[in-house]
Amino acid sequence: MSYRNELVPMLALLLVMPWITTMAGSPDVTLQGLDGKDHHLSEYIGKGQWVLLSIWGPGCPPCIEEMPELQRFHAAHHENNAIVVGMALDYPSFDYADVLDVKQFVDRHAISFPILLGDATIVEKFGGGPLQATPTMLAFRPDGTLAGLQIGQMTGELIEHFIRDYEASHPADNTP
Repeated sequence: MSYRNELVPMLALLLVMPWITTMAGSPDVTLQGLDGKDHHLSEYIGKGQWVLLSIWGPGCPPCIEEMPELQRFHAAHHENNAIVVGMALDYPSFDYADVLDVKQFVDRHAISFPILLGDATIVEKFGGGPLQATPTMLAFRPDGTLAGLQIGQMTGELIEHFIRDYEASHPADNTP
């Protein structure tokens, strides 16, 4: 499949939901980390970098397939313009995931980006409506406002193109 054929559905989804790009800053949701401590999403979102919040489950086949792409993207961008933050939930119930299952997955796949635990209600708190499927990605601008939501697998290349295209079409929004 060509880049254009993959990107068109993603951009179409984002453009069909224009209300999502006009939202105020993200709510300060608190989620438990794999370290057992509470983490506020404001620790990551609105800090001058793009934040890609990936909602996934360790038993979700497309999520498992997507993880190496997200890890590569995070490794390439986390010191500059973008980070990935994962929110693990149980698949297929969309309830809270088993911490041990998530830790084993993270270790097995050498995931270096932050992983938090949540459930389906988190997407609604960001104004993304009910969680439809996993993986789902929420893209937050450097200032912390929600720029888009993607249901389904992403590649690092598609994320880079989305950020580049978004910044080109919203030049006034590019400052934190």
